[in-house]
Amino acid sequence: MNTVKTLIAGIVLAAAPMAMAGQCTDANGKDISNNPAVFQDLISKKTNCWEAAELARACAYGSSLDVRTVSEAYAVCEKVLAQRGPKKEDTALLNAMTDRCQAYHNQNGGTMAISSTAYCHLSAIQFIVNMDPYAENY
Repeated sequence: MNTVKTLIAGIVLAAAPMAMAGQCTDANGKDISNNPAVFQDLISKKTNCWEAAELARACAYGSSLDVRTVSEAYAVCEKVLAQRGPKKEDTALLNAMTDRCQAYHNQNGGTMAISSTAYCHLSAIQFIVNMDPYAENY
Protein backbone atom coordinates (compact mmCIF):
# COMPACT_ATOMS: atom_id res chain seq x y z
CA MET A 1 0.00 0.00 0.00
CA ASN A 2 2.79 2.44 0.89
CA THR A 3 4.51 1.60 -2.39
CA VAL A 4 1.43 2.63 -4.36
CA LYS A 5 1.15 5.89 -2.42
CA THR A 6 4.83 6.60 -2.99
CA LEU A 7 4.46 5.88 -6.71
CA ILE A 8 1.43 8.18 -7.02
CA ALA A 9 3.19 10.95 -5.08
CA GLY A 10 6.23 10.60 -7.33
CA ILE A 11 4.13 10.88 -10.49
CA VAL A 12 2.33 13.97 -9.19
CA LEU A 13 5.57 15.66 -8.16
CA ALA A 14 7.21 14.83 -11.49
CA ALA A 15 4.27 16.22 -13.45
CA ALA A 16 4.00 19.47 -11.46
CA PRO A 17 7.06 21.19 -12.97
CA MET A 18 5.94 20.21 -16.47
CA ALA A 19 2.51 21.74 -15.84
CA MET A 20 4.06 24.97 -14.58
CA ALA A 21 6.60 25.14 -17.40
CA GLY A 22 3.78 24.91 -19.96
CA GLN A 23 2.29 28.13 -18.60
CA CYS A 24 5.61 29.98 -18.61
CA THR A 25 5.28 31.64 -21.99
CA ASP A 26 5.66 35.09 -23.47
CA ALA A 27 2.96 36.97 -25.42
CA ASN A 28 3.81 34.95 -28.53
CA GLY A 29 3.38 31.62 -26.73
CA LYS A 30 7.14 30.99 -26.72
CA ASP A 31 8.42 28.96 -23.76
CA ILE A 32 10.57 31.24 -21.61
CA SER A 33 11.16 28.84 -18.73
CA ASN A 34 14.87 28.60 -19.58
CA ASN A 35 15.34 32.35 -19.77
CA PRO A 36 14.81 33.85 -16.31
CA ALA A 37 15.84 37.35 -17.38
CA VAL A 38 12.97 37.40 -19.89
CA PHE A 39 10.24 36.28 -17.52
CA GLN A 40 11.55 38.45 -14.70
CA ASP A 41 11.27 41.41 -17.08
CA LEU A 42 7.74 40.35 -18.07
CA ILE A 43 6.77 40.12 -14.40
CA SER A 44 8.14 43.58 -13.62
CA LYS A 45 6.01 45.05 -16.43
CA LYS A 46 2.73 43.71 -15.03
CA THR A 47 0.40 46.32 -13.60
CA ASN A 48 -1.57 44.15 -11.23
CA CYS A 49 -0.57 41.90 -8.38
CA TRP A 50 -2.49 38.82 -9.46
CA GLU A 51 -0.96 38.67 -12.97
CA ALA A 52 2.56 39.23 -11.64
CA ALA A 53 2.17 36.54 -8.98
CA GLU A 54 0.64 34.05 -11.42
CA LEU A 55 3.50 34.48 -13.88
CA ALA A 56 6.05 34.09 -11.08
CA ARG A 57 4.36 30.86 -9.99
CA ALA A 58 4.13 29.57 -13.57
CA CYS A 59 7.87 30.05 -14.01
CA ALA A 60 8.91 28.62 -10.64
CA TYR A 61 12.18 26.75 -10.44
CA GLY A 62 11.84 25.44 -6.89
CA SER A 63 15.27 26.82 -6.05
CA SER A 64 16.91 29.99 -4.81
CA LEU A 65 16.50 31.40 -8.35
CA ASP A 66 12.86 31.94 -7.42
CA VAL A 67 13.90 34.72 -5.03
CA ARG A 68 14.67 37.09 -7.89
CA THR A 69 11.56 36.11 -9.84
CA VAL A 70 9.30 36.45 -6.82
CA SER A 71 10.87 39.77 -5.83
CA GLU A 72 9.74 41.18 -9.20
CA ALA A 73 6.17 40.05 -8.51
CA TYR A 74 6.35 41.28 -4.91
CA ALA A 75 7.44 44.72 -6.14
CA VAL A 76 4.40 44.89 -8.44
CA CYS A 77 2.13 43.99 -5.50
CA GLU A 78 3.85 46.61 -3.32
CA LYS A 79 3.14 49.30 -5.94
CA VAL A 80 -0.52 48.32 -6.08
CA LEU A 81 -0.74 48.38 -2.28
CA ALA A 82 1.06 51.72 -2.04
CA GLN A 83 -1.32 53.28 -4.56
CA ARG A 84 -4.21 52.39 -2.29
CA GLY A 85 -2.59 53.70 0.87
CA PRO A 86 -2.76 50.58 3.04
CA LYS A 87 -4.41 50.76 6.43
CA LYS A 88 -2.23 50.47 9.51
CA GLU A 89 -3.90 47.18 10.38
CA ASP A 90 -3.15 45.76 6.94
CA THR A 91 0.50 46.71 7.22
CA ALA A 92 0.69 45.13 10.67
CA LEU A 93 -0.94 41.94 9.36
CA LEU A 94 1.44 41.83 6.39
CA ASN A 95 4.41 42.21 8.72
CA ALA A 96 3.12 39.41 10.97
CA MET A 97 2.57 37.13 7.98
CA THR A 98 6.02 37.77 6.52
CA ASP A 99 7.56 37.17 9.95
CA ARG A 100 5.89 33.74 9.96
CA CYS A 101 7.26 33.06 6.48
CA GLN A 102 10.74 33.96 7.66
CA ALA A 103 10.41 31.78 10.74
CA TYR A 104 9.74 28.82 8.44
CA HIS A 105 12.94 29.52 6.55
CA ASN A 106 14.94 29.99 9.72
CA GLN A 107 13.73 26.63 10.98
CA ASN A 108 14.20 24.64 7.77
CA GLY A 109 16.99 26.32 5.77
CA GLY A 110 18.16 25.02 2.40
CA THR A 111 17.38 25.83 -1.21
CA MET A 112 13.77 24.65 -1.16
CA ALA A 113 13.10 26.66 1.99
CA ILE A 114 14.50 29.76 0.27
CA SER A 115 12.06 29.27 -2.61
CA SER A 116 9.14 28.42 -0.31
CA THR A 117 9.85 31.46 1.84
CA ALA A 118 9.88 33.76 -1.19
CA TYR A 119 6.52 32.41 -2.34
CA CYS A 120 5.17 32.65 1.20
CA HIS A 121 6.06 36.37 1.24
CA LEU A 122 4.37 36.80 -2.15
CA SER A 123 1.23 35.02 -0.94
CA ALA A 124 1.14 37.26 2.13
CA ILE A 125 1.21 40.51 0.18
CA GLN A 126 -1.19 39.11 -2.40
CA PHE A 127 -3.62 38.30 0.42
CA ILE A 128 -3.40 41.86 1.75
CA VAL A 129 -3.87 43.34 -1.73
CA ASN A 130 -6.89 41.10 -2.31
CA MET A 131 -8.53 42.14 0.98
CA ASP A 132 -9.99 45.22 -0.72
CA PRO A 133 -13.21 43.87 -2.30
CA TYR A 134 -13.55 46.97 -4.48
CA ALA A 135 -10.07 46.84 -5.95
CA GLU A 136 -10.16 47.00 -9.73
CA ASN A 137 -6.48 46.35 -10.25
CA TYR A 138 -5.11 43.86 -7.83
